[in-house]
Amino acid sequence: MPTLFSSFRLRNVTFKNRIAISPMSQYRARDGCANDWHLVHLGRFVMGGAALVYAEATAVTRDGRRTPGDLGLWDDSQIEPLRRISDFITREGAVPGIQLSHAGRKASERRPWHGETPLDEEDAHKRKEDAWPAIAPSACLMPMVGRYRAK
Repeated sequence: MPTLFSSFRLRNVTFKNRIAISPMSQYRARDGCANDWHLVHLGRFVMGGAALVYAEATAVTRDGRRTPGDLGLWDDSQIEPLRRISDFITREGAVPGIQLSHAGRKASERRPWHGETPLDEEDAHKRKEDAWPAIAPSACLMPMVGRYRAK
């Protein structure tokens, strides 16, 4: 009978056990690039024995970010920092995963410790974090209309 520590095979991927780490938003990226924070944050779960470790929500476009601190995959410069983390996870015997995202109507927000409210002039002045237009599937029920300010 399988246990939490039994290996698990899904198609051609074998996991050393059944422990998976869900994606956790860290809001620590700069220009969408992962950094040492992400390596240490995700690496500690691998060192603790997890078999599957997901990177946080990773925006597929610049305008698809929820906050200025979100990871991204819209520019080639973002590949190598994520590869470094993925390679570390793999070398330590775990499987790297990634949660791709697009924030839609929730885009252009402050980080949680700044209030998770729309970015505004204060953010532009204090943190050099300008707002961007939120893009959603339709204008229907678009609560964020009017929060983008032109540069």
